[in-house]
Amino acid sequence: MRGNGTVLPLPANRAQADESFDKAPESATMALPTQPTLVKSLRRFTNDVLCLWQIGNEKREAAVLIVDELAINAVQHGRTDMTLLLTLDGAVLRIAVADTGPRVPHPDADLDPDEHGRGVGIVKHLADRVEYHEGARRCLACAWLRILSLPSSSAGGGTAA
Repeated sequence: MRGNGTVLPLPANRAQADESFDKAPESATMALPTQPTLVKSLRRFTNDVLCLWQIGNEKREAAVLIVDELAINAVQHGRTDMTLLLTLDGAVLRIAVADTGPRVPHPDADLDPDEHGRGVGIVKHLADRVEYHEGARRCLACAWLRILSLPSSSAGGGTAA
């Protein structure tokens, strides 16, 4: 069962199970407390996962910067926990950062007005699509990057654009 309550059909046989597994998107998740010192852990995790998935330098660097900006946003807005979900489905990378828990008040006076708010612009510039959803106990930010080419399984050592 998925989180939205829909039931996933089970494969009828081994061949069907293998086929559906091959089509499944790649995904990786990391959850941490919303502490400024832990943002670098999310950046490193993202870089390592995207290297494993053979995402090229330009898109990998863009994705790491998007994760950095979304995680900093989660920390600044004071939720207690943040979760990063990376999903590679075909040639599309989805980056989702959710911060959960009760909102902790932070005085805006501590934030430099010349610096505050630029992260959203950076994310919008780098991503092909961005969405933000806020609820009473959760905020979710999603960004999508189109990965132009993925390495062929028969080609040796290629990298994605």
